[in-house]
Amino acid sequence: MKHRATTLLTMSEIAALAQVQRPVVTMWANRYRGTDRPFPSPTEVRGRQRRYDGDEIVHWIQARELGNNDALDENLCLYAALDTGIDIGEDTVLEGISALLCLKWLLGDQLSELSPADLLDEADDADPDDAFLYAEVAALGDSLGMFAEYVDRMVDSAYGPKQAFEALLAQRFRLLRTDLSDSAMSPKALDLCAAITLAITDHDRHVFVDPSEGSSDLLVALRNSLPEYAEPLSMRNEASSSAARLARRRLTVHGWARQSPPVSGFGNGFALSGPSAFVVQYPSPSSLAYSDSQILSEIDDIAVQMAEDHVAVVVAPASALLDAQRDPSAARLRSDILRSDRVRAAVRLPEGLLPAKPGTSLALWVLGPASEAVKPADRWSVVIDVGSRELDTTTTEGLVSDVIAAMGDWDTIKAHAFQFGVLTRTSVLLAEDKRGLTPARIRHPRARRVGADLAAKVLAHSDEIRRTQLELRREFRIPVEYRDSDRSLMPTIGQLLDSRELRQLSGNRIDSEDLLVGGAVRVIGADEVTGIRPVGVRGIDRLVFTTAYPNGRYTEPGDIVFCSGSRFGAIVDHDGSAVVVYPARVIRVADPATSGLIPDVIAGHLNASRLDTRPPGAIRSSATWKRWEVPRVPTDRAAATIDAVRTLRDRRSAALQLLTEIEQLTSTLVDGLAHGVLAVGADIQPPHERAPQNAS
Repeated sequence: MKHRATTLLTMSEIAALAQVQRPVVTMWANRYRGTDRPFPSPTEVRGRQRRYDGDEIVHWIQARELGNNDALDENLCLYAALDTGIDIGEDTVLEGISALLCLKWLLGDQLSELSPADLLDEADDADPDDAFLYAEVAALGDSLGMFAEYVDRMVDSAYGPKQAFEALLAQRFRLLRTDLSDSAMSPKALDLCAAITLAITDHDRHVFVDPSEGSSDLLVALRNSLPEYAEPLSMRNEASSSAARLARRRLTVHGWARQSPPVSGFGNGFALSGPSAFVVQYPSPSSLAYSDSQILSEIDDIAVQMAEDHVAVVVAPASALLDAQRDPSAARLRSDILRSDRVRAAVRLPEGLLPAKPGTSLALWVLGPASEAVKPADRWSVVIDVGSRELDTTTTEGLVSDVIAAMGDWDTIKAHAFQFGVLTRTSVLLAEDKRGLTPARIRHPRARRVGADLAAKVLAHSDEIRRTQLELRREFRIPVEYRDSDRSLMPTIGQLLDSRELRQLSGNRIDSEDLLVGGAVRVIGADEVTGIRPVGVRGIDRLVFTTAYPNGRYTEPGDIVFCSGSRFGAIVDHDGSAVVVYPARVIRVADPATSGLIPDVIAGHLNASRLDTRPPGAIRSSATWKRWEVPRVPTDRAAATIDAVRTLRDRRSAALQLLTEIEQLTSTLVDGLAHGVLAVGADIQPPHERAPQNAS
């Protein structure tokens, strides 16, 4: 059967293939337009979407030595496998490729070396009851041999069936598989759930249970966090839906062993024996349309049957787990779960963890055994709100630490310094449930402060302020005299360039990816010249600039850096050794003392002249930068003018330094006062017998 040999890619798919950000591809297309090797033209245009020949794109990226993917040819086969052009539905192709990947993992052989009939026999042997892959392999029909070749190439390029399977699942958004894409959580959320689950379980003893139908992301994240030698055991819903079968294939490839679920399934009244850890996510592929009441009903089924050696990590929309409930049925179910004394921790997570619905706020419940030793009136839960924080390493570690403490007994709770959690009695939660499960206060992590250290900082800042004040009190006078203007025409930049009293240098064309915050070499570009960002925030690595831009130039002290056109401005680089980035340019004065061309005077005049103004409707400025007039100071006054400008600049720098020191002193003092390790005032009585410690 013939199939289309050309694989068409969108700009987003090109970015994913090259492992770069989407705007980088647009930059390639613009930068290399009109060159000897331009960016390939689109092969197909559908409305505003352009699709490009995959082979042409791969060859162009390789020829230009761009991107971050060394396996472009091999990775292209994944797109080709999903875009063959033959008369088979996309779902059938996705299911069939995933089944062949699972079969390849089970066999460990090259599938393309087997005939289609042999492949079907092997699939039947691996799945005699057709529980997860045989039907999907058979559905590929006459194209089975072709897809076997694609799968072999995919596995070779991805260095294994596991990686190839995940690359295939990453296409869930492209293929509009809403059951898979709308239930997909972000990697940060999955990593957090895996970290919490591993912290409260023993992977050698616990069976990891997922009662949902078709969900596998959490168990995959959990397996990726386990040691390679681990042999974890899972219990899953044995439904016959396509999503459930796909999940079984995926978990098989990831090395999960299987334990049979209860005969009656995970409905009302099911029971499990032995150490078990429930790892549950809502929405799952089968619960996208669930109401809060339905979600809480299934969680209640889990909580009711939990034994002393059972724990659970449940992720669901905050509307079900934490927010104020308007549905009486859902409110009653949540109240029942709270009264069971099994909700050890309730965590509000930040928005954006559900990519298909970034505005949805998720929450997390950690359930554990109820303690018979605690009276009902004394039962408690730890409520955590990190909805305004990013799930970075620090936040994740703090959350895991708080959850571990919450799973312990009362002594563990008292001994733990919670970073985010607020210990709350269950009775209080129940009483306030109509307004939602919210901590009485949101705990923010507080770093430990040492009073002696802060007092030393206060003294140091105070001394620096006094020194700067003394410097500013020194006599300061600039003698000036007034006179009538001679009304003579000022020279233009072009004229001074011709006389070589000025020199113009173009800015360096620097790749934006090489610019970074805090680089060793200062960068001055249009943003710095126009005041959008201060000079010194952006920089570039010196080695990168030297090797990647061998013809690059540095500024010299006194260089005027300017921009013309719609973004106008001019500044003087008094320090030199900076890198000017195009479209900014440099004007260099040959000899200010003998020419009377003072950089600060010129830059100030240009900025005051508002040369960026233009008449209404004009596209370009009415004057080019070479026609700009610049002032010239009489040569007999040039040296005095330079000294006066330098003195003003030094005074301004000292004043800014004074302001910075005052801000730092204020911040240090307030920090010490807020943490209770500093006190202000001569009449303060020291506690107990401690000697007085004065900060200033």
